[in-house]
Amino acid sequence: MTVPHSSFWSSDRIKEEQSSRELISPFVGGFVKQSAYELALGSEVFITSEHTKRRLAPNEQISIPPGQFALLLTHEQLDIPNDVIGFISVRYTIKRKGLINVSGFHVDPGYCGRLKFAVYNAGSQNIVLSRGQRVFMIWFTNLTEPTSDPYQNKSTEQNEITAEDVMSLQGDVASPAALKDRIDSLQTEYDRRLSTMDDRVRQGLGALEDKIATRSKVATGLLVAFVVEFLILIIVLVVGFFFQRPTTIVVPEPKKDTPGIQQNSNTSQANNNRNSPG
Repeated sequence: MTVPHSSFWSSDRIKEEQSSRELISPFVGGFVKQSAYELALGSEVFITSEHTKRRLAPNEQISIPPGQFALLLTHEQLDIPNDVIGFISVRYTIKRKGLINVSGFHVDPGYCGRLKFAVYNAGSQNIVLSRGQRVFMIWFTNLTEPTSDPYQNKSTEQNEITAEDVMSLQGDVASPAALKDRIDSLQTEYDRRLSTMDDRVRQGLGALEDKIATRSKVATGLLVAFVVEFLILIIVLVVGFFFQRPTTIVVPEPKKDTPGIQQNSNTSQANNNRNSPG
């Protein structure tokens, strides 16, 4: 058994398949380019910064801020056969501005309905789109045989952005731009506090230097007074040493014996001799 070869469709093949079975509705042959079909932005969008979905009037514009997600509904409805798979992307002219497709890159065999593109603005500026603008692209390739488990959900949920879709993307998104602003704000606050702290440190050092200078002056004054008093004491001692009068010690001369005294002495000696026995 020969297995059919799987390959991507050319532009002519897309037009041929469209003429035999309705793949895309509405279909405009002029939007088949480089083996892909260009899909347009439809009537419903949801941007995380707006909290609820919007319905767009013809040619109405939307703006996706940096760092925000969005759900974009296509204008066209698709009816993918069971033996075909589609591959999707954002057009390069829009992708290069920073709009990234984060919802997946293929369309299942058997899928029927509009496509919901979940996108993220990774750029630094708002991305502006308008209803009816050619934003997306789809390529087709055939399978070797029809799949036995095609996509089964044929509900109308595929043709609108539902409340569940909105709730799945709700919440604050920390965009790079918002984070940059926050970092800049913190840097400014840090610089302010650092400057205030530096001023306080300088004031404290100035006060400390004043106290040290005052105490140094007091210590210097005390030292000078001590040195002066010490010098005065030295001077007084030196002057007293050189100019003090010496003390004269008078030694009395021995007295000479007089004749009367000598005679009395001799008489006393004679009397003593008489009185002595034998």
